[in-house]
Amino acid sequence: MTARPIVDAAHTQEGVPGLALEGDRLRLTLYPEAGAKILDLVHLETGQNLLWQNPRVPLRRTYPGAAFDDVWCGGWDELFPTDAPCEIGDNTFHDHGDLWHGPWEWVVEEDDGETATVALRRYAVAVPCLMEKWVTVRRASLEVHFRHRLTNLGSQPVPYVWNLHVAHPIGPRSRFHLPVEGLRVVEMQPGRFAGAEVPLRWPEHDGVDLRAVPPPEAGLTEWLHTVGVREGWCEVVHPDRSVGLRLEFDPGVFRTTWLWGVYGGWRGHYLLLTEPCTSAPGGLASSIADGTAGVLAPEAVLETAVTATVVEDVGGDEQS
Repeated sequence: MTARPIVDAAHTQEGVPGLALEGDRLRLTLYPEAGAKILDLVHLETGQNLLWQNPRVPLRRTYPGAAFDDVWCGGWDELFPTDAPCEIGDNTFHDHGDLWHGPWEWVVEEDDGETATVALRRYAVAVPCLMEKWVTVRRASLEVHFRHRLTNLGSQPVPYVWNLHVAHPIGPRSRFHLPVEGLRVVEMQPGRFAGAEVPLRWPEHDGVDLRAVPPPEAGLTEWLHTVGVREGWCEVVHPDRSVGLRLEFDPGVFRTTWLWGVYGGWRGHYLLLTEPCTSAPGGLASSIADGTAGVLAPEAVLETAVTATVVEDVGGDEQS
């Protein structure tokens, strides 16, 4: 008997066409016309969605010129070649980069009922680069595999910031784990740590357990990023739901992880973003200035892999 296909290419939500990839353990939704956003990553046994969705902003096709914050419906986006908008020389760089708005080309490259791979590609606008990625789901697996290929099509080096922008729904018992020595505070949004000695020591600093998230009534927005990275992963777990989401990546490419915690602060939301990134927080202009921007040589190709794993039967303190 032939296994049913994993990919449903007729899927739509809020009138936006997309793809649903469903095995026996996970369901993922992907919207090429909304910047290749992944909106859902559902653990089928519990029904838990491991990606946060904005309760006040519905999914829409995205378009150049939109203010990212006003159309952001949550989920998993890809930011390149900047985060914050900026100008460098005679070039203007869009808010949160070029890849999250407008359509990506896509094709179902493989789907034999046991393994499915969707291939996507998109040209950047502000720089002469092509981003390609392959998303693979296996029927019996709790993992989603991503393979990325970034190509500089031009004749000059291209500096860039590249960020995996993953939004997690949290509760007061949620925790995150990191293999790091410490965290630096971004002065723009210091949250609990305004004026604190830096870097913050991981996992506890001056009696504060950094792995724990404040409650929504804290009314805080907090922006941190990792230093002294020992391995390429981060994990957000929810002991009260017995599930979590682990991201694994090459720390030689994504050299720091940003942690943007919204604990009743920004627009009254409650979520945590983990953002493996090539660079320290800030836009491309500031990353060039502080020497943390990535640089892709003329005609060079950068290939890297990322794995997202839904973890089961989680507790709160197993890892550092």
